[in-house]
Amino acid sequence: MTISESLSNGFNSLMSKSGKPITIKYYLNTIGSVYDDEVTLTEITGSRLNISGIVMPISNKYGSEDVNLLEQGKLRTQDQKLYVNGSIDFTGAGSNISTKIIMSNDTYTIIPIGGIPYEVENTQIYKRAYVRILNNGSFIGEV
Repeated sequence: MTISESLSNGFNSLMSKSGKPITIKYYLNTIGSVYDDEVTLTEITGSRLNISGIVMPISNKYGSEDVNLLEQGKLRTQDQKLYVNGSIDFTGAGSNISTKIIMSNDTYTIIPIGGIPYEVENTQIYKRAYVRILNNGSFIGEV
């Protein structure tokens, strides 16, 4: 068994013990024909994923990556970290796809930092993404 297989099995074991069900939906951003038109978000048909993920709070340990991102204003203290299988796609900054995550009747979005993959031997073991709650449950312009 290779190191990457061993780590993947370990992560899958963690996921089965402490993972919670989440739903991921992808939305296509469409801008009107004029430069100042509003953006419309439409759910991409067949893009809904039902998976498991591990959710953790942001760390407040001095010197941690989370604290550095908080100090830079990229994160808020109520944001959370989401760990999922490495094969899951979180679209990054600059994409015309928005990602919505539904967990425990709350709706979240990926913070523009995107999903950060952790690889061993060219195999993505897991991805970490920072998520922020959508207070009204939907994106602005969602149809």
